[in-house]
Amino acid sequence: DGLIINPAACTHTSIAILDALRAFKIPKIEIHLSNIYNRENYRKKSITSSGVNGIICGFGYLSYVLAIEAMNSLLNE
Repeated sequence: DGLIINPAACTHTSIAILDALRAFKIPKIEIHLSNIYNRENYRKKSITSSGVNGIICGFGYLSYVLAIEAMNSLLNE
């Protein structure tokens, strides 16, 4: 089992989502369709990222495809 999450605007504000991510002992990947580091300053900080194995951002819908491929690799290590 693994989790792929797009926390959207909650990325920058939700300690509750971070706590939930930390509670799961499975591989987790955070994705964003846009590159959060090319956006407003307040969007450059991801609170939720410290609760996941990795982040994929900026590839539009391909972010989901890349996350599935990465999750497959994590689950088959």
